[in-house]
Amino acid sequence: MRKLLVAAPSLALLLSAAAAAVHPTVAQAQASCLPGRVMVVLDKSSSMRTGSIAGRTKWSIAVDALGTVLTEFETKAEFGLMTFPRPNQCSPGGLDVAPALANRDEVMAALSTPPPTAGNWTPMAQTLEVAATEPSIATGDMPRSVVLISDGWQWCSPYDPATRFDGSDAIANLNAAGITTYVVGFGAEVDAGALNQMAALAGTARPGCNPNSTSPADPNNCYFQADDAQDLIDALRDIAGDVTTEVCDGIDNDCDGLIDEDLVRSCGTACGNGTETCTAGSWGGCDAPVPQPEVCDGLDNNCDGTTDPGCECLPGQTRPCGETSTVGACQPGTQTCSPNGAWGQCDGSVGPSPEVCDGIDNDCNGDIDNPVADDGEEFSFLCDPGLVCVDGMCQPMDPVLPPDDESDPAFDDDGAPAGCGCRTHGDGAGAVVMLGLGAMLFGLRRRRR
Repeated sequence: MRKLLVAAPSLALLLSAAAAAVHPTVAQAQASCLPGRVMVVLDKSSSMRTGSIAGRTKWSIAVDALGTVLTEFETKAEFGLMTFPRPNQCSPGGLDVAPALANRDEVMAALSTPPPTAGNWTPMAQTLEVAATEPSIATGDMPRSVVLISDGWQWCSPYDPATRFDGSDAIANLNAAGITTYVVGFGAEVDAGALNQMAALAGTARPGCNPNSTSPADPNNCYFQADDAQDLIDALRDIAGDVTTEVCDGIDNDCDGLIDEDLVRSCGTACGNGTETCTAGSWGGCDAPVPQPEVCDGLDNNCDGTTDPGCECLPGQTRPCGETSTVGACQPGTQTCSPNGAWGQCDGSVGPSPEVCDGIDNDCNGDIDNPVADDGEEFSFLCDPGLVCVDGMCQPMDPVLPPDDESDPAFDDDGAPAGCGCRTHGDGAGAVVMLGLGAMLFGLRRRRR
């Protein structure tokens, strides 16, 4: 039996250690649970009992609303209670229940006695001053908050208008103590002007609100305006949700056994939007696109709205250059874009050249191996004298001989014209005789005269 008694606790320790090993986050959270601390500062003036909404006193509505919200959040935050005045008239409020987890019953018991029908005024600012120094809320490493709920104005008898905005001074003191204040106006008789300024100063103003509004009916008031039971529950739920929100600090803020769970927030760069996730109390890197140094690639790498500044072209891009004709031997060259976005030299461009005998249209005029005029009149020949260009090669010309007379029908056998009246290549002796005879006759004629 003794062995069994010893073994039982040993087994329990082993199981506990195994559970911690399997769920380290839960085990760590249990050791580092640090819930927020909330002090509810509730108006217990006589108007909370004499005033009513939908046939119920404001006091009973407020008590029920607090009970509902505490049921939902008492294990996620430490709630405490202060009421004012205390004990009556214009005495500042005091502590009713110290903040603690799971103390709904204690708070409900403290609220079981309603305010008197007369004699309790509204020392709202004075009570907030007390809250700023109340030991149970004034110090601590956890998030600390005050939730003010009031149905009236800052008012003591006799009324002093100069005290209307004293609540703002009290908010400043709460801020200095590191305490966040939420302001709830209950009913249509609240001082909206003062409550708006208090909420704005506390840093808990509703988004898009009008801090200069003086009407409780204004939908854009900065404080939480509750006009009925459901409005009050909703306002308190919103506030409780805010103060129990898990934050990225490595602590189980809402005491649910998990640390920094599901914490993701938006982030962005000049290149786009992204998200970052909390891990072990620190926000991880934003996964949005990161601006990069600008390079010549057709993209706006640094996301400044300009693509490829200073780049002539995209690396690897090509374009024709130099010669534009594609007739004969002529052809354009090619330029290639360098890695730094500048056009390189022109390679491969071939322009017209003097025609030579090579079977190519060198001068790109559409004719191959043709003699061309240098100046429009004289022609240059492709081959040396006695040679002719044939199929791209200079070859010897065929010899050209005079015609054979024997075979020419225009002459007879002795070279005399054959009836054509043309000179022939015959004997010239007859012509000499005739010239001599003519000379003699001419001389005889002169002598007779």
